[in-house]
Amino acid sequence: MKVTYLNHSGFSVETETKVLLFDYYTESGRKAYFDPAAYPEKDIFVFVSHAHEDHYDRRILDWGTMPNVKYVLSFDVRTMMGFEGEVLHVQPHEEYTFDGITVKTLQSNDEGVAFLVKADGKTIYHAGDLNWWHWNGEPDFFNDDIKKSYTTEIDKLKGEKIDVAFVPADLRLEDKYFWAVNYFHQTVGAEVLFPMHFWGRFDVCPMLQELGFANVMKITEENQKFEI
Repeated sequence: MKVTYLNHSGFSVETETKVLLFDYYTESGRKAYFDPAAYPEKDIFVFVSHAHEDHYDRRILDWGTMPNVKYVLSFDVRTMMGFEGEVLHVQPHEEYTFDGITVKTLQSNDEGVAFLVKADGKTIYHAGDLNWWHWNGEPDFFNDDIKKSYTTEIDKLKGEKIDVAFVPADLRLEDKYFWAVNYFHQTVGAEVLFPMHFWGRFDVCPMLQELGFANVMKITEENQKFEI
């Protein structure tokens, strides 16, 4: 399995017969690292967890006429009038079978959904914006609700054997940046874990490793490729 960190929360995962593209974000085309034409023999599944512009780049719709490209879009994501691409719109807390993959969804505590995807015998989790959004200085009731919403959703993954997980580690949360990773690690776990949503702060990877998360992959640059 090949994983490419593209930018922000964007990753591609190449399995034996498929390519999964999650939350592609090109910053207005400046960082357009993914080319579906590079995979003519594989089915490409384009996932969008929610409609925020740092997770949904409408340039992905340009690929809709390519016969091997399909879309898995959160319920809040809109395409455009006359769009002809093959689309599966998903709701939270559902499970779908779609052209050879299975997709299970969680409810984000921000917008949209998180994805648990099974393809070619591999299980991949992408959190979208499902995160332990504890903000220092916010009222206790707000942070208590965030804790409950995050832990309740992650608990739904108990018992899953996850090969690759993509989990937010946002340093804007200051000393709480690792809480989502920690709870996921303790409750579910994964063979390897990629932090995301870190806004170019690649130092978050060694920071997490120093906290004892040995399965965290060290991302050092955009468009970085990993063999898993």
